Amino acid sequence: MRKPVIAGNWKMYKTLGEAVDTALALKPLVANANHCEIVIAPVFTALKTVADRLEGSNIHVAGQNCSTEVEEGAHTGEIAPFMLSDVGAKYVIVGHSERRQHYAETDTMVRRKVQAAISSGLTAIMCVGKAWDSAIEESPNKSLTVN
Repeated sequence: MRKPVIAGNWKMYKTLGEAVDTALALKPLVANANHCEIVIAPVFTALKTVADRLEGSNIHVAGQNCSTEVEEGAHTGEIAPFMLSDVGAKYVIVGHSERRQHYAETDTMVRRKVQAAISSGLTAIMCVGKAWDSAIEESPNKSLTVN
């Protein structure tokens, strides 16, 4: 049976130093967590350093996004999945609700990102569902269940 994954996306928070400090503080807290995969997704600028500092631990590093492109090219601001792998990422998170909302990412784009990630040897974590704010607006007095 596949292990559950507990992943923390740090979004656009933490400088390099703060990311390293947070990762190192987390390390002893999850050292005995063998029942699940632990994944953190720091900002791109901290990926390599955090991955290096966590080497040999049970914490895996993820990219927060990736390009649909699998090869180098003139794609300013994008990061190819193989580049994430090259800096120590084992996972990549795609399909974030805010990327769909603010950057008009579609299901087709997300599918292409998943395919690109898998073809580059990464495990893709695909976000599904709706934005938290819209879910709360539709059911303000009800708790939300995630299966």
